[in-house]
Amino acid sequence: MLQTIHNEKLSRLDFQNIVSLGNNCYELVLSNKSILIEVLKVDIDEKKITIRHSHTTHDIVFKEEIDLVLDKMGIKRSAEKISRDVKAPMPGKVIDLIAKEGDQLEKGDGILILEAMKMENVIKAEASCKVKKILVANLDNVEKNQILIELEPIG
Repeated sequence: MLQTIHNEKLSRLDFQNIVSLGNNCYELVLSNKSILIEVLKVDIDEKKITIRHSHTTHDIVFKEEIDLVLDKMGIKRSAEKISRDVKAPMPGKVIDLIAKEGDQLEKGDGILILEAMKMENVIKAEASCKVKKILVANLDNVEKNQILIELEPIG
């Protein structure tokens, strides 16, 4: 199911068949009608594909249920919020480095434990990534928004 916004109206297009023609060109069959498109750019982080159809460029944004709920609540969610660096969410003390440089992590894997206000907070990976560089050591005191670990995305 493909969702697009056209003239501020949401329409759902159900394609029966998508055929690759090579060179990023595709034939889409919709209700026995053939549509030819060329894929110009794919941005997975932004869930957006830029295509050309009939000499016109279009951006198609794919949204999951969570994206629709966040939109309804007025909360903007973008790739920029998925940080490539791990920053201290509050002042505290690093009490355990779970990950090591070079480790590959999946979304939700623990990276480090930060003690703040007598509570232990497990800082987790927001997406699949590789630990590029660790900038702190165990028992280091850190400030809010201090970069603790540099990550690089996988994929």
